[in-house]
Amino acid sequence: MIINIKNSSTNSNSVSGSGTDSDSKHKKGRGMRLYYEACIPAALFIVTAVYHHASIARRPTAQHTDKTRGGSESTAAAGNPSWTGATTTEILTCILCVLMAVVPPLFLRMERRNSGGIMAAVTPLHTTGAMYRRSADDGIAWGALLVPLVATAAELAHVARGAGTPAAASNTYPPGVLGWAEVRVLSIAMGLRLTLTALDARMMPGNGKHAGTAVCGGMRMPVLALWVGSVFVLGSSVGAPVWGSGAVFGVAEMQQSALAYVVRALPRSFTLGEASVITQGVVLATVDLAGKIVSRATAVDTAAHRRLWEPHVETLFLEAGVVGLVLLARLLVVAVATKAGTNGSSTHMLGKRRGEGVAAVRAVAAACFCGALSLATVAYVSCANPVSWIAATVFGSATSVAVCGYWLALLGCCGLVLYRATDIEGKISSQVAGVPQSKFVLHLKRKSYHVLAVLMFVPGYLVAYRLQHFAFTVALAAFVAAEAVRALDIPLWCGGRAIDRFVRRFTDYRDAGPVVTSHFYLLLGCAVPVWLGGSSAVACLAGVLALGLADTAASLVGMWVGRVRWPGTAKTIEGTAGFVVCLAVAAALVDALASSGYSPSDSERGAARAAAGSIAFLCAVLGVVEALTEQNDNLVLPLCMYAAVHVCAQMRLVAFGPAFLAVAAALAVMPRLLCVAAATAAAAGASASHAEVRHRRAKQMPLV
Repeated sequence: MIINIKNSSTNSNSVSGSGTDSDSKHKKGRGMRLYYEACIPAALFIVTAVYHHASIARRPTAQHTDKTRGGSESTAAAGNPSWTGATTTEILTCILCVLMAVVPPLFLRMERRNSGGIMAAVTPLHTTGAMYRRSADDGIAWGALLVPLVATAAELAHVARGAGTPAAASNTYPPGVLGWAEVRVLSIAMGLRLTLTALDARMMPGNGKHAGTAVCGGMRMPVLALWVGSVFVLGSSVGAPVWGSGAVFGVAEMQQSALAYVVRALPRSFTLGEASVITQGVVLATVDLAGKIVSRATAVDTAAHRRLWEPHVETLFLEAGVVGLVLLARLLVVAVATKAGTNGSSTHMLGKRRGEGVAAVRAVAAACFCGALSLATVAYVSCANPVSWIAATVFGSATSVAVCGYWLALLGCCGLVLYRATDIEGKISSQVAGVPQSKFVLHLKRKSYHVLAVLMFVPGYLVAYRLQHFAFTVALAAFVAAEAVRALDIPLWCGGRAIDRFVRRFTDYRDAGPVVTSHFYLLLGCAVPVWLGGSSAVACLAGVLALGLADTAASLVGMWVGRVRWPGTAKTIEGTAGFVVCLAVAAALVDALASSGYSPSDSERGAARAAAGSIAFLCAVLGVVEALTEQNDNLVLPLCMYAAVHVCAQMRLVAFGPAFLAVAAALAVMPRLLCVAAATAAAAGASASHAEVRHRRAKQMPLV
């Protein structure tokens, strides 16, 4: 997690103080650093997309079925076993993926001298730059590529394991109406929509400063034609061209609208990339839940439907909980706030509060309504009693009871430490020479929660997967409720101001908006890989290992012994080395535990695993990402590691390593090659023009 003391952009393994001074000092190398950072997700996604096409798209469609998430064959799999027609669509899809990956780094290179990212003056759907969190990079590369990368890697792992039935994928790939193939296509559509928004803005007159206000201008129509063609190609890969294209277009536009609403309602809380990743996940969960409700409404055999969903009720709790929490947030604003507040040029939803008694009653009523609605949705879709399921999950076995007791004991110890924090901080911080006391105290506070995450979540995942899955959902609901009480100052429990005083002890410059996002990103970074499941315990625990252990090691090593900094940043090479070594050792230990029998499911024990060399290579790549990224690493690192572990397990290091390095090198030199090509073409054009002029003059010369 990034650490800052003076409300500026310092980093987790930083040894400097002010991020503003650091930006001024490293301004020369910042542009290249941001470009190289964008090349990493681009190279990962290109390698993954090409390998996906080579390993899946060329198989006969009879073998390319996806029953895991919905219990029915994927639309692309139904029909003729021949793969000739599907290959054409997949080739076009692969080309679109490469285009989507190449455009953001190239534009970032073109804008490297600007203080902002590639869309510093352009934002989607009438939003303005003031609505986004101030950052050297708006994160469009991560926002466009991270979710498609995760979905593609998950589909690769699923197909490679041959999980054709829900029973074979129990506790690994949660079922749903959307199969992994459909999730991949929809995520590609959402990422491509964001990329084409940047492309359209870059081609507008004046670098798109007035993008979104004109119906047509500059190169807008060609980009629109490219988007329409892309929708048709992606829609054809998930079903009939007409309804498939309509579904793809609708989901992509829904995500864009959700992105605009979030950044307008909560200004300066997210970068463009972070808001894009969050809204893509929420939209996918909402669409999948809506499909499940429709599937339940049209089900003929209720008993069969109940048997299908019985092993995966925790997934229903997650999706119903996400939708219920979004609804709760909106209802609380309507119930508590009297009018919208304004902040600069942007309007946000957190305004003045009603009377304390009215606010409390309405807040409790809204929470009860959303909770009851979520439970009713779970009961309707699963045809089971959600309360009985919760009781059976928490108290149904001695292991679950022991895990719950272990968690309560850890939380009790954590509360005791916080109670004695003042004395402990003073004694420890005085022992660290050369480090400001306030800086070390903030490091200690924040990293203690990372260590707590390791102690809580690793044992829970290895011995009680379903309980851990459900516990993450409950924790997310508790975090949202506490943040709503804090942000709206609802007079419940200890009150919003008391929560605010506690939370502000751990905040940094990224929490300048109406909501505090740091603790949400830590929770989501640990929870999302577990929610997604996978063929490797290392992948499912990617967030816990990368954030709980490796990021903590990077911070402490960089603070104590860090001297050599990365160009254009305050992070140190020594801190990155500590990150890589700690992550490699932790991943090897978890993989050994999983292979020896400590695994959530029997199917996972026989799954393909990345070799030790592959894990070491991935740790090095993730170390570079942690050192270069301007996004919140609590969100980026876990998902990137989750996808990379799955891809590397299938490709092996001998293929993945050279392919990744070759693509990354090609992206790194591509701007220079394009400049040389443009200069050569311009010179050739000028030479031809001069030759033509000389030829015309020669014809006009009189004969002597």
